[in-house]
Amino acid sequence: MTSETETKDKIGLRKYKRTAVPLMIAGFAVTSIILAVTFFDKLPWTITIENYTKTFSFEKRLIFTIQLLFLDCFSLLFAIYAVISRRVSTIAINPLDPKGQIFVEQRQRILQNTLEQFVVKVILSLTLCTILESNELILLPVFTFLFLLGRLTFALGYPKYRSFGFIMHITSNTFVIGLISYRLFINGTFFQHIKNKSN
Repeated sequence: MTSETETKDKIGLRKYKRTAVPLMIAGFAVTSIILAVTFFDKLPWTITIENYTKTFSFEKRLIFTIQLLFLDCFSLLFAIYAVISRRVSTIAINPLDPKGQIFVEQRQRILQNTLEQFVVKVILSLTLCTILESNELILLPVFTFLFLLGRLTFALGYPKYRSFGFIMHITSNTFVIGLISYRLFINGTFFQHIKNKSN
């Protein structure tokens, strides 16, 4: 009995990998290409402010980043409304009824994952806007685009085909964390604020 169960589990895992691995590779490739094209300034767009200048003050960078974070909120709101719509149309309307949990479990998992990714995105976006050069600010809306596309493909593909969207998040977050870390710690931006008291 146990060996039959283990065999079925192994077969199920192999089937899942056959679906998930190509989606992971595709998600990584698409995200990497978009980020590379953006970082090396090969996009046909740029970010400008009044009088078409590319120079952004910190205040304007922060305002622009917060406006982009507003767009990110839509993924969270859609996930919340998806749970609500399922609750009001099933017995899951009573959150204490354990029989209703099966009706909302998938949507709740999507909501939970979206909330987790949103928190990471907010922190990374606010930090990113402080370390970018003026000609690199296009990374901010591209980061938002990748977040929204990743959330959409994750939710539509959940559970079996969620890998594409999830890998988009992992790849873009890793890129942004790497860039921030390089600028803060390797480039020395962070350490310039720390001075020896004796000087």
